Amino acid sequence: MIKLEPKPPEYQHILLVEDNPADARLMVALFSDPEVGKFKLQHVDRIGAAVSLLQGNKYDVILLDLSLPDGNSLETVRRMITVAPQIPIIVLTGLMDDALALAAVQAGAQDFLVKGQVEGKAMARSIHYAIERKNLLERMQHQATHDALTDLPNRRLFDDRMGQAILRAKRNRNNQGNESQVAVMLLDLDNFKSVNDTLGHSQGDLLLQAVARRLQASIRKSDTLARMGGDEFTFIFENLSDVENAGMLAGKVLAAFLEPFKLGEHTLVITASIGISIYPDDALDTESLLKNADIAMYRAKHKHNTIRFFDESKEGI
Repeated sequence: MIKLEPKPPEYQHILLVEDNPADARLMVALFSDPEVGKFKLQHVDRIGAAVSLLQGNKYDVILLDLSLPDGNSLETVRRMITVAPQIPIIVLTGLMDDALALAAVQAGAQDFLVKGQVEGKAMARSIHYAIERKNLLERMQHQATHDALTDLPNRRLFDDRMGQAILRAKRNRNNQGNESQVAVMLLDLDNFKSVNDTLGHSQGDLLLQAVARRLQASIRKSDTLARMGGDEFTFIFENLSDVENAGMLAGKVLAAFLEPFKLGEHTLVITASIGISIYPDDALDTESLLKNADIAMYRAKHKHNTIRFFDESKEGI
Protein backbone atom coordinates (compact mmCIF):
# COMPACT_ATOMS: atom_id res chain seq x y z
CA MET A 1 0.00 0.00 0.00
CA ILE A 2 1.61 3.25 -1.15
CA LYS A 3 1.29 6.30 1.07
CA LEU A 4 1.93 9.84 -0.10
CA GLU A 5 4.36 11.74 2.10
CA PRO A 6 2.97 15.04 3.46
CA LYS A 7 4.46 18.28 2.21
CA PRO A 8 7.09 19.75 4.54
CA PRO A 9 5.76 22.53 6.78
CA GLU A 10 6.70 26.15 6.04
CA TYR A 11 8.35 26.38 9.46
CA GLN A 12 10.01 23.78 11.67
CA HIS A 13 8.79 24.17 15.26
CA ILE A 14 11.55 23.68 17.81
CA LEU A 15 11.18 23.18 21.55
CA LEU A 16 14.35 24.19 23.40
CA VAL A 17 14.72 22.80 26.93
CA GLU A 18 17.68 24.73 28.38
CA ASP A 19 18.14 26.23 31.85
CA ASN A 20 21.29 28.26 31.14
CA PRO A 21 20.12 31.79 30.15
CA ALA A 22 23.27 32.52 28.12
CA ASP A 23 23.02 29.30 26.12
CA ALA A 24 19.32 29.91 25.57
CA ARG A 25 19.99 33.43 24.23
CA LEU A 26 22.59 32.03 21.81
CA MET A 27 20.05 29.54 20.49
CA VAL A 28 17.38 32.20 20.11
CA ALA A 29 19.81 34.38 18.16
CA LEU A 30 20.92 31.44 16.02
CA PHE A 31 17.38 30.54 14.94
CA SER A 32 16.47 34.19 14.39
CA ASP A 33 18.90 34.34 11.46
CA PRO A 34 16.83 33.97 8.25
CA GLU A 35 19.81 32.43 6.48
CA VAL A 36 19.70 29.47 8.87
CA GLY A 37 16.21 28.50 7.73
CA LYS A 38 12.57 28.81 8.70
CA PHE A 39 12.32 27.90 12.36
CA LYS A 40 10.07 28.88 15.23
CA LEU A 41 11.70 28.38 18.62
CA GLN A 42 9.97 28.04 21.97
CA HIS A 43 12.13 27.98 25.10
CA VAL A 44 11.54 26.48 28.55
CA ASP A 45 14.05 25.81 31.33
CA ARG A 46 12.48 22.74 33.01
CA ILE A 47 11.39 19.26 31.90
CA GLY A 48 8.10 19.81 33.69
CA ALA A 49 7.40 22.91 31.61
CA ALA A 50 8.31 21.00 28.43
CA VAL A 51 5.92 18.18 29.35
CA SER A 52 3.09 20.69 29.81
CA LEU A 53 3.76 22.27 26.40
CA LEU A 54 3.97 18.90 24.66
CA GLN A 55 0.46 18.03 25.82
CA GLY A 56 -1.13 20.78 23.76
CA ASN A 57 1.36 21.75 21.06
CA LYS A 58 3.09 20.13 18.10
CA TYR A 59 6.84 20.32 17.70
CA ASP A 60 9.10 18.97 14.99
CA VAL A 61 12.24 18.63 17.15
CA ILE A 62 13.22 18.86 20.82
CA LEU A 63 16.60 20.42 21.63
CA LEU A 64 17.36 18.99 25.05
CA ASP A 65 20.02 20.04 27.56
CA LEU A 66 21.22 17.02 29.55
CA SER A 67 21.67 18.92 32.81
CA LEU A 68 18.47 20.49 34.11
CA PRO A 69 17.09 21.36 37.56
CA ASP A 70 14.47 18.60 37.35
CA GLY A 71 16.45 16.06 35.32
CA ASN A 72 19.99 14.94 34.79
CA SER A 73 21.98 13.10 32.10
CA LEU A 74 20.22 10.29 30.22
CA GLU A 75 17.22 10.51 32.56
CA THR A 76 16.15 13.62 30.65
CA VAL A 77 16.27 11.79 27.31
CA ARG A 78 14.27 8.83 28.61
CA ARG A 79 11.63 11.09 30.13
CA MET A 80 11.20 13.09 26.95
CA ILE A 81 10.88 9.92 24.87
CA THR A 82 8.23 8.61 27.26
CA VAL A 83 6.23 11.84 26.94
CA ALA A 84 6.75 12.42 23.20
CA PRO A 85 8.03 9.21 21.53
CA GLN A 86 7.20 10.51 18.05
CA ILE A 87 9.35 13.68 18.24
CA PRO A 88 13.08 13.51 17.37
CA ILE A 89 15.45 14.66 20.10
CA ILE A 90 18.81 16.41 19.70
CA VAL A 91 20.86 16.38 22.88
CA LEU A 92 22.81 19.51 23.87
CA THR A 93 25.75 19.37 26.25
CA GLY A 94 28.61 21.59 27.35
CA LEU A 95 31.43 19.09 26.78
CA MET A 96 32.14 16.46 24.15
CA ASP A 97 31.90 13.00 25.68
CA ASP A 98 31.94 10.15 23.15
CA ALA A 99 30.66 7.59 25.65
CA LEU A 100 27.79 9.86 26.71
CA ALA A 101 27.01 10.70 23.07
CA LEU A 102 26.73 7.00 22.22
CA ALA A 103 24.61 6.33 25.28
CA ALA A 104 22.27 9.21 24.40
CA VAL A 105 21.73 7.87 20.88
CA GLN A 106 21.22 4.37 22.24
CA ALA A 107 18.63 5.81 24.64
CA GLY A 108 16.70 7.19 21.66
CA ALA A 109 18.14 10.60 20.79
CA GLN A 110 18.77 11.32 17.09
CA ASP A 111 21.89 13.47 17.55
CA PHE A 112 24.33 14.83 20.14
CA LEU A 113 25.74 18.36 19.83
CA VAL A 114 28.19 20.42 21.90
CA LYS A 115 26.96 23.91 22.72
CA GLY A 116 28.88 26.69 21.04
CA GLN A 117 30.57 24.38 18.55
CA VAL A 118 27.78 24.24 15.96
CA GLU A 119 27.08 27.19 13.68
CA GLY A 120 23.66 28.00 12.30
CA LYS A 121 23.59 26.05 9.03
CA ALA A 122 25.15 22.99 10.68
CA MET A 123 22.44 23.14 13.35
CA ALA A 124 19.77 23.39 10.65
CA ARG A 125 21.22 20.33 8.90
CA SER A 126 21.28 18.41 12.18
CA ILE A 127 17.61 19.22 12.73
CA HIS A 128 16.57 18.17 9.23
CA TYR A 129 18.62 14.95 9.45
CA ALA A 130 17.15 14.18 12.88
CA ILE A 131 13.64 14.52 11.47
CA GLU A 132 14.48 12.29 8.49
CA ARG A 133 16.13 9.65 10.70
CA LYS A 134 13.12 9.61 13.02
CA ASN A 135 10.70 9.32 10.09
CA LEU A 136 12.77 6.52 8.56
CA LEU A 137 12.87 4.66 11.87
CA GLU A 138 9.11 4.97 12.27
CA ARG A 139 8.54 3.70 8.71
CA MET A 140 10.83 0.74 9.34
CA GLN A 141 9.07 -0.04 12.61
CA HIS A 142 5.68 0.23 10.91
CA GLN A 143 6.75 -2.09 8.10
CA ALA A 144 8.05 -4.60 10.63
CA THR A 145 4.74 -4.73 12.50
CA HIS A 146 2.14 -4.28 9.73
CA ASP A 147 0.93 -6.33 6.81
CA ALA A 148 2.18 -4.92 3.50
CA LEU A 149 -1.06 -5.57 1.60
CA THR A 150 -3.72 -4.34 4.04
CA ASP A 151 -1.61 -2.19 6.42
CA LEU A 152 -3.22 -4.05 9.33
CA PRO A 153 -1.14 -5.24 12.29
CA ASN A 154 0.73 -8.45 11.45
CA ARG A 155 1.36 -11.54 13.60
CA ARG A 156 4.24 -9.86 15.43
CA LEU A 157 2.17 -6.88 16.55
CA PHE A 158 -0.84 -9.11 17.25
CA ASP A 159 1.25 -11.22 19.65
CA ASP A 160 2.50 -8.10 21.41
CA ARG A 161 -1.00 -6.63 21.82
CA MET A 162 -2.41 -9.97 22.95
CA GLY A 163 0.26 -10.23 25.61
CA GLN A 164 -0.60 -6.73 26.81
CA ALA A 165 -4.32 -7.58 26.79
CA ILE A 166 -3.71 -10.63 29.01
CA LEU A 167 -1.68 -8.53 31.47
CA ARG A 168 -4.45 -5.91 31.61
CA ALA A 169 -7.06 -8.62 32.17
CA LYS A 170 -5.07 -9.99 35.10
CA ARG A 171 -4.94 -6.52 36.66
CA ASN A 172 -8.58 -5.67 36.01
CA ARG A 173 -10.29 -8.12 38.34
CA ASN A 174 -13.93 -7.56 39.22
CA ASN A 175 -15.42 -7.43 42.71
CA GLN A 176 -15.54 -11.22 42.86
CA GLY A 177 -11.84 -11.46 42.09
CA ASN A 178 -12.36 -12.79 38.56
CA GLU A 179 -10.27 -11.53 35.66
CA SER A 180 -11.99 -9.62 32.86
CA GLN A 181 -12.38 -11.70 29.71
CA VAL A 182 -10.57 -11.30 26.42
CA ALA A 183 -11.88 -12.84 23.21
CA VAL A 184 -9.58 -14.00 20.44
CA MET A 185 -11.45 -14.34 17.17
CA LEU A 186 -10.11 -16.00 14.03
CA LEU A 187 -11.88 -15.25 10.74
CA ASP A 188 -11.36 -17.12 7.49
CA LEU A 189 -13.02 -16.17 4.18
CA ASP A 190 -15.18 -18.91 2.69
CA ASN A 191 -14.08 -20.17 -0.73
CA PHE A 192 -11.47 -17.44 -1.16
CA LYS A 193 -9.34 -19.78 -3.27
CA SER A 194 -12.00 -19.76 -5.97
CA VAL A 195 -11.63 -15.97 -6.29
CA ASN A 196 -7.90 -16.30 -6.95
CA ASP A 197 -8.47 -19.22 -9.33
CA THR A 198 -11.17 -17.53 -11.41
CA LEU A 199 -10.26 -13.83 -11.26
CA GLY A 200 -6.54 -13.93 -10.53
CA HIS A 201 -4.40 -13.01 -7.55
CA SER A 202 -4.53 -9.27 -8.25
CA GLN A 203 -8.32 -9.31 -7.80
CA GLY A 204 -7.86 -11.49 -4.74
CA ASP A 205 -5.54 -8.88 -3.26
CA LEU A 206 -8.07 -6.13 -3.96
CA LEU A 207 -10.72 -8.21 -2.21
CA LEU A 208 -8.51 -8.68 0.84
CA GLN A 209 -7.94 -4.92 1.02
CA ALA A 210 -11.68 -4.27 0.76
CA VAL A 211 -12.41 -6.88 3.43
CA ALA A 212 -9.81 -5.32 5.74
CA ARG A 213 -11.46 -1.90 5.41
CA ARG A 214 -14.90 -3.27 6.23
CA LEU A 215 -13.67 -5.32 9.16
CA GLN A 216 -11.84 -2.32 10.59
CA ALA A 217 -15.04 -0.29 10.35
CA SER A 218 -17.02 -3.00 12.16
CA ILE A 219 -15.02 -2.99 15.40
CA ARG A 220 -14.37 -0.60 18.25
CA LYS A 221 -11.33 1.66 18.38
CA SER A 222 -10.11 -0.26 21.43
CA ASP A 223 -10.16 -3.59 19.54
CA THR A 224 -7.33 -5.03 17.45
CA LEU A 225 -7.71 -6.41 13.93
CA ALA A 226 -4.72 -8.16 12.38
CA ARG A 227 -4.00 -10.12 9.22
CA MET A 228 -2.20 -13.37 9.90
CA GLY A 229 -1.60 -14.18 6.23
CA GLY A 230 -3.63 -15.53 3.33
CA ASP A 231 -7.31 -14.88 3.97
CA GLU A 232 -7.12 -15.20 7.76
CA PHE A 233 -7.80 -12.27 10.06
CA THR A 234 -7.64 -12.17 13.85
CA PHE A 235 -9.32 -9.93 16.41
CA ILE A 236 -8.71 -9.07 20.04
CA PHE A 237 -11.74 -7.95 22.05
CA GLU A 238 -10.93 -6.78 25.59
CA ASN A 239 -12.92 -5.95 28.74
CA LEU A 240 -15.73 -8.42 28.12
CA SER A 241 -18.07 -9.19 31.00
CA ASP A 242 -19.35 -12.47 29.53
CA VAL A 243 -19.24 -14.75 26.49
CA GLU A 244 -22.40 -13.21 25.07
CA ASN A 245 -20.49 -9.94 24.52
CA ALA A 246 -18.04 -11.78 22.29
CA GLY A 247 -20.90 -13.32 20.32
CA MET A 248 -22.48 -9.91 19.73
CA LEU A 249 -19.19 -8.45 18.52
CA ALA A 250 -18.63 -11.40 16.20
CA GLY A 251 -22.14 -10.92 14.82
CA LYS A 252 -21.27 -7.33 13.90
CA VAL A 253 -18.18 -8.58 12.11
CA LEU A 254 -20.18 -11.11 10.07
CA ALA A 255 -22.66 -8.35 9.20
CA ALA A 256 -19.84 -6.62 7.32
CA PHE A 257 -20.21 -9.31 4.64
CA LEU A 258 -23.93 -8.77 4.00
CA GLU A 259 -23.26 -6.27 1.22
CA PRO A 260 -21.50 -7.64 -1.89
CA PHE A 261 -17.99 -6.46 -2.69
CA LYS A 262 -17.60 -4.50 -5.93
CA LEU A 263 -14.20 -4.85 -7.57
CA GLY A 264 -14.29 -3.01 -10.87
CA GLU A 265 -16.64 -4.89 -13.15
CA HIS A 266 -16.95 -7.78 -10.69
CA THR A 267 -19.48 -8.04 -7.87
CA LEU A 268 -18.58 -10.70 -5.31
CA VAL A 269 -20.73 -12.20 -2.59
CA ILE A 270 -18.35 -13.31 0.14
CA THR A 271 -19.01 -14.97 3.49
CA ALA A 272 -16.73 -15.81 6.38
CA SER A 273 -16.36 -18.38 9.15
CA ILE A 274 -15.41 -17.33 12.68
CA GLY A 275 -13.92 -19.22 15.60
CA ILE A 276 -13.66 -17.75 19.09
CA SER A 277 -11.70 -18.65 22.20
CA ILE A 278 -11.91 -16.84 25.52
CA TYR A 279 -9.23 -15.87 28.03
CA PRO A 280 -9.02 -17.17 30.73
CA ASP A 281 -11.73 -19.82 30.22
CA ASP A 282 -10.24 -21.59 27.19
CA ALA A 283 -6.51 -20.87 27.55
CA LEU A 284 -4.02 -18.64 29.36
CA ASP A 285 -1.52 -17.76 26.62
CA THR A 286 -1.58 -16.38 23.09
CA GLU A 287 -0.52 -19.55 21.27
CA SER A 288 -3.14 -21.71 22.98
CA LEU A 289 -5.88 -19.13 22.49
CA LEU A 290 -5.09 -18.93 18.77
CA LYS A 291 -4.97 -22.72 18.49
CA ASN A 292 -8.37 -23.06 20.14
CA ALA A 293 -9.86 -20.28 18.01
CA ASP A 294 -8.52 -22.11 14.95
CA ILE A 295 -10.22 -25.33 16.06
CA ALA A 296 -13.50 -23.47 16.52
CA MET A 297 -13.11 -21.75 13.16
CA TYR A 298 -12.73 -25.06 11.32
CA ARG A 299 -15.92 -26.26 12.95
CA ALA A 300 -17.60 -23.10 11.67
CA LYS A 301 -16.35 -23.78 8.14
CA HIS A 302 -18.40 -26.97 8.01
CA LYS A 303 -21.44 -24.70 7.58
CA HIS A 304 -19.83 -21.45 6.34
CA ASN A 305 -21.00 -17.96 7.31
CA THR A 306 -21.28 -18.91 10.96
CA ILE A 307 -19.67 -18.46 14.39
CA ARG A 308 -18.39 -21.16 16.70
CA PHE A 309 -16.94 -20.91 20.19
CA PHE A 310 -14.19 -23.26 21.27
CA ASP A 311 -15.61 -26.23 23.17
CA GLU A 312 -13.00 -28.54 24.66
CA SER A 313 -15.56 -31.33 25.08
CA LYS A 314 -16.01 -31.49 21.29
CA GLU A 315 -12.33 -31.39 20.30
CA GLY A 316 -11.46 -34.31 18.05
CA ILE A 317 -15.10 -35.10 17.22
